[in-house]
Amino acid sequence: MSSELPRIREPAQMTSAYASVLPSYGSKRDPGKALLQTLGAPSNAVRDRKAPQDWNAAYNSHVRLSDKDKNKSETQRDASNRLIRDLDNRTKTKQAEINRQLQDRITTVSYWKQRLTTEHASICQEITNLNMSKQKTQQALASTELPTEVAGNCLKNREGREAIDLVQDLVDDELIAELDLLSEVQRLMQTRILDTDTRLRNLNDCKNALELDIRDKEECLRLDEHCYKLNNGSAGLQQVTQHTLYDGHTATVDEHENFSQQNLEKSEIARVMSVLQRELNDFSINKSNDELQKQSELVGAMFRQRLKELSDAKTGLDSQLEKTNQEISSVEDSLHQLREALRSKDGPM
Repeated sequence: MSSELPRIREPAQMTSAYASVLPSYGSKRDPGKALLQTLGAPSNAVRDRKAPQDWNAAYNSHVRLSDKDKNKSETQRDASNRLIRDLDNRTKTKQAEINRQLQDRITTVSYWKQRLTTEHASICQEITNLNMSKQKTQQALASTELPTEVAGNCLKNREGREAIDLVQDLVDDELIAELDLLSEVQRLMQTRILDTDTRLRNLNDCKNALELDIRDKEECLRLDEHCYKLNNGSAGLQQVTQHTLYDGHTATVDEHENFSQQNLEKSEIARVMSVLQRELNDFSINKSNDELQKQSELVGAMFRQRLKELSDAKTGLDSQLEKTNQEISSVEDSLHQLREALRSKDGPM
């Protein structure tokens, strides 16, 4: 349907009846004056009248301007519609891209959270194992107190020997060696306990760092999953006036992943060092127990040997004492016989 307005045609030739009253449109007379003269109007009422050609020209000019404005408006409407469709398509594409990025981000954060959670469980188990190793080391240290007291009492009691029996024999040497060994073992166990405490502090620091990182990952997942579920019809949406503003402390994706990777590496190193510490503790305990056992057996052997020597010496001395007593009895008998012989000689004299 055409939207153009009809154009006005030129008026037809007037009839002879009106030609005598009104002037012709093509005449040189002023049609306004002629009409007023015909109607008998006063001369001061004469106004400038337009010819039909002028009216037609003005009308056609308005029609052309209207068509031109209408065409411009249609062009503008078409451009606006194209812009709306373009913006709508770009918005949908951007939203789809953001949703895909959010999904990728959720997958990535979930992956790091899983790794952190697994490492956290491993380091908690390692802390338990290292605490048990520390308890074993403390028990090993406590087990040296009684042997130290026994060896010290043995040396102290042996100082009660008198005269020639107060000798620096092998028993004394081995008891002193045992005390030195016990003292060395005690220092070693104390060192192992201090080293274990250091490893435990490192493990706990890594554990706390993992827990903080896991909580950050959980909060990140909560926010990203909430954003992923949002759509144009979600309730409570508000326009952000300054969406370009962001926290100056915000980390990049690489920094975020490097931070978690560093926490994992520190934790793994701490666990490896803890395992080595446990092995070192066990090795020190076993080696110390073996050395103390050998030294204890050596002290016992020296005691048995010394006791045998003392027992043999006592047996020999008892034998000699018996012989001496027998000899004394024989001498006394001889003296008695001599006295009787002397008395028997008193009569003849």
